[in-house]
Amino acid sequence: MILGMKVRKKDLNDMLKFNPKILEFHFSDSDLNLELDKDFNQKLIVHCFEYFERKLLDIVSLKETNQVHSKEKSLELIQKAIDKTISLNDHFQGEPTLIVHPGGYSLHESPKSDVDTMKGLVVDSVRKLDLKNVDFLLENMPPYAWFFGGRWNSNVFLSADDMLTYCKETGMNVCYDLCHSHLYCNKNHLSVTDELLKIEKHVQHFHLSDAGGEDGEGLQFGEGDMPFENVIPILNKHHEKSFAIEVWKGHEQGGKGFEEFLDKVTKAGLLIS
Repeated sequence: MILGMKVRKKDLNDMLKFNPKILEFHFSDSDLNLELDKDFNQKLIVHCFEYFERKLLDIVSLKETNQVHSKEKSLELIQKAIDKTISLNDHFQGEPTLIVHPGGYSLHESPKSDVDTMKGLVVDSVRKLDLKNVDFLLENMPPYAWFFGGRWNSNVFLSADDMLTYCKETGMNVCYDLCHSHLYCNKNHLSVTDELLKIEKHVQHFHLSDAGGEDGEGLQFGEGDMPFENVIPILNKHHEKSFAIEVWKGHEQGGKGFEEFLDKVTKAGLLIS
């Protein structure tokens, strides 16, 4: 697989030591003003900010609240991220990619009618974006996410079946987060291996970390219950596809956590081109 590294401007030089072929910038809303003063040999991926001015983006939002933007405002802000990604790509190679979390958040369990409505908005919302000159990837969500000090529910883009429906309707691929998928599977007594086998052909970019329970996200290799012995042989079929490591705080101390994960996952058999 093709190695990508998660970066922020301040730790960019630390991540270059891994010789990645892709740099995946983890954006905050302030990065709409990001400027770079050098060119890179890598491909650019931007992971869109989840917040803007302390409110969550949500492309299937049913209403604006004091913590969640409206669907319309979320799309407006994502379009700004698209435009910024295209602008920054002057410093990189090839076509840029933007990864977006679809949202579908609720503090409490949503009634099935609301969940169905939100699921029905995903494709329509994406079609409202101007995606010329950028490769747009929606990312699958975990069952729970932590925002503003509390645990929220994710209601859309959780299962491989939902992703497949989206891919077939839009002709687009996805970013597949194995950690998110495994947490979803743990909650619903499913197999992440089965989910991966369903969606693998439509995945362009992977996020890798270990995971445990229903909300143990971004764990170091071996600290969760991800069945890497089953997952790695599937990933190795896709040498032309890319991945980035998403270990919690893995970028700190010069990328120590990322380096540890990379060492362990390659020793476990992941082939990196």
